[in-house]
Amino acid sequence: MNEEFDLDELMDEMAARIEDAVESAVEDQVSDAVINAVQDTLPEVMGECFADFEFVLPNGTIVRPRQYMKLLSPDKTKLLLCYGGLKVDGTTLLVQTRVSSWEAVAVYPSKDEAVEALLKVKSAMDAHQDMLEL
Repeated sequence: MNEEFDLDELMDEMAARIEDAVESAVEDQVSDAVINAVQDTLPEVMGECFADFEFVLPNGTIVRPRQYMKLLSPDKTKLLLCYGGLKVDGTTLLVQTRVSSWEAVAVYPSKDEAVEALLKVKSAMDAHQDMLEL
């Protein structure tokens, strides 16, 4: 049995396999590099995009994304990490301490004083302060 051996055909097939392997390896490396770059920079980019974003709910609640400002209560008994949301419920100033969690910072003698405190906190957030004592 003497089969004819075509060297050119064998070389073409090997070249095609090598090209496919190299192309696949390069795609994998580029994909990994792009994914890593996006994962590394996404939080910073999102933070910049939403830095000045806020919206107000019909009940007056101010919602801002992840400010992470520390807020010290007027009586100095509570130090809360403010996630970004603020609201007044009657005469109580509440801050968002987690995505779905609100905690009272202080109860004021009047609703106007509670709203004034809310505006003070909002102003401190706008100024990117790390901490505010009420």
